[in-house]
Amino acid sequence: MIEATAPGKLYLAGEYAVVEAGYPAVILAVNQYLFVQLQPAESGVIYSSQQPDLEVAWSRQGQQICTASPNPYQLIISSMQVVEDYLSALGVTIDTLYRLDIRSDLDDEQSGTKYGLGSSGAVTVAVIKAVLSYYQQELAPLLVYKLAVLAQLRIAMSGSFGDLAASSFGGVIAYHSVDRNWLKTALESSSILEMVEQDWKGLAIQTLDLPDGLDLLVGWTGSAASTDQLVASMQGQLNQEEKEATYRHFLQVNRTCLEKLIRACQANDRLAVREAIVTNRKQLQDFAAGMGMVIETPQLSRLCRLAEAEGAVAKSSGAGGGDCGICLVESPAQKERIAQAWAESGIVPLPLSIAYTDRE
Repeated sequence: MIEATAPGKLYLAGEYAVVEAGYPAVILAVNQYLFVQLQPAESGVIYSSQQPDLEVAWSRQGQQICTASPNPYQLIISSMQVVEDYLSALGVTIDTLYRLDIRSDLDDEQSGTKYGLGSSGAVTVAVIKAVLSYYQQELAPLLVYKLAVLAQLRIAMSGSFGDLAASSFGGVIAYHSVDRNWLKTALESSSILEMVEQDWKGLAIQTLDLPDGLDLLVGWTGSAASTDQLVASMQGQLNQEEKEATYRHFLQVNRTCLEKLIRACQANDRLAVREAIVTNRKQLQDFAAGMGMVIETPQLSRLCRLAEAEGAVAKSSGAGGGDCGICLVESPAQKERIAQAWAESGIVPLPLSIAYTDRE
């Protein structure tokens, strides 16, 4: 039996800008995981504990993985297929069937509540690692990342693919996304081996560490019921020209802030990291107002205020509109006080830390 895992992710900073090539984000892998078990079988099966009443049978027609009926596992199948295509191009014989069993602790097991930890990215990475391992291939993080991007593109998923980078590399990363226009053109003219082996325009993934003395605290706020109404009320006040100007300005100031944050991590400069988080939060607030969006909900604002009252820095993480806020603390006592204040305000402190190394 092969076992593979992939960690979830949270954005420390740079969300919204990172979808544009050349604009950085800092992303954390967190110690909640997606687990995949793979074992040879007489018939192909995909099973996920999140769909306990569903087992999907799969087979091959030629070199294509096929299922008999529509199912919710297109991303899993695409991940299997892209690895098999890569291995076939290497000359590896693909002639056995296997069973995949998938389990996640990225969401709440009892309620199924999603915390925004990047489950689609983690399942892509974990399936790719499992199939590569089954065929005794090296699990180089960059190879895993590239295959994961290709798997998601095949089913028309979009975004920056930063979650795939975090799940592939682990720890703290500075991430610059691939130029998607270049990627689209390259896919039309390159084989899968050429895609994997060549440099990708714009892509940069660099491992970082948070400065000494900074620790992570994450709070889950749920989704704000009034978000849609807030967005609708603001959208009508803005025209497209104003939004484009807001976006261009945001990209500029965000890149400057993120470059400072990355340098601060490299220099082990705790104060500069704290300042960059404060700046990035303000930039997101201004961006949201200018675009007619809701990123920092009232509950996320409360999360930040309660952290700041104890001397920490905090901001929303990811798309916002609910989900998680992220806080950097400087002592266990400070962390405990903030977690208690959050809990008293209906914010759930999540037992997350940075996954610096793969669990395997």
